[in-house]
Amino acid sequence: MNFKYRKMENLKNMNKLIQQFVIMVFLLIGLTSCEEDVTSDISLNSVERLVIEGGIERNSGNSTQKIRLTKTLPFLTNSSNPFVSDATVTITDGTTTWNLIHTQNGFYETNSLLPQIGKTYTITIVWNNETYTGSDTLSEVPPFDNFYYEFEEETLFTDEGYFLKFDTTDPVGVENYYYYRVFKNNIFTIVPDPGNAETLIVSDKFFDGQQRVGINPNEEVSFVVGDLAKAQQLGISKKYYQFLFELFTQTGNQGISFIGNPPPATIKSNVVNITNPKNRILGYFYAVDVEEDSILIE
Repeated sequence: MNFKYRKMENLKNMNKLIQQFVIMVFLLIGLTSCEEDVTSDISLNSVERLVIEGGIERNSGNSTQKIRLTKTLPFLTNSSNPFVSDATVTITDGTTTWNLIHTQNGFYETNSLLPQIGKTYTITIVWNNETYTGSDTLSEVPPFDNFYYEFEEETLFTDEGYFLKFDTTDPVGVENYYYYRVFKNNIFTIVPDPGNAETLIVSDKFFDGQQRVGINPNEEVSFVVGDLAKAQQLGISKKYYQFLFELFTQTGNQGISFIGNPPPATIKSNVVNITNPKNRILGYFYAVDVEEDSILIE
């Protein structure tokens, strides 16, 4: 599987989480408004909202930088095409501006942007006569010190199988945030779970400057002999960490408030509509640094 297809799969899997969140919000509104005529509910007949996925990835093994634009579809619509193909998309670092070209299914790409540590990247999207803009800063990620796998017996919380592990050393005196992604046979794998907000993303608040040994990047993903296992450690911004924390929390608890979980609420994007602020965009535009490795389970 080539790098371009793998990055497309990453965006598709994250899109599933965002779609789950949107559907969850709509369903909860319906459940908590049972006495109203749902066919006239604004959430069922609302205007289309733009959804952004993806961003800039340094050292991901893919020279193509891409984002994806889709749109929400009201429950009562007959349309089945959520892809946005008629937007104008640019990214700038304050000095150079790159034009992203639509290729297929809402993907906008450029091959000429080489991400740099410490740079702040700003995206501008013009669609339906409205302009959206947002920024993220690229933070450096430390390398793996060791990368390996271990066999673990079945427990109450995990299946029997082989699990990826790695050791890594956090930089001293630098505020760092990490996001872990695991691939099984080159397919990005993530399961909605309440624990994702505590395990797939972490802050170095309690281990600044320390070496961490035996990190399992995703306890929900086990492997068998013959599998190709890959993990990525992403250096992310604080704002992206906060976005993912809310996303993983809400997709994990399913918003079932009567068992103690809070109902879903709108997760604030870092991209804003400067033409019509009330018509908010969904999703996040990120800039991340990637450390990755892979190993064959034997």
